Amino acid sequence: MKILKKELKHLAKEIRYWKFKRKLKNRGNSALWEIELKKNKLSYEFRHKHIAYCQMRGRLRYQIEQPAPNNLPDENYIEEIVHKYGKTLCIST
Repeated sequence: MKILKKELKHLAKEIRYWKFKRKLKNRGNSALWEIELKKNKLSYEFRHKHIAYCQMRGRLRYQIEQPAPNNLPDENYIEEIVHKYGKTLCIST
């Protein structure tokens, strides 16, 4: 789980960087759509890893987030993350 927490911290730092790059004066030669695409991809990954991390720590779903009906998380992706990091958790302890 420590590995997953480090990844979450790294993803959060990258998301903040790409949010900073959205302003015209910070953009450089990058197009706004490219920046938004990268930020959205990272945000999607962060959201699902955060849900998986919290569930592995024993939180219930309603304690983690209460999404709108049209913005539900991808349960299969969350299960993959739990399976991937759950195995490493069992091996390390």
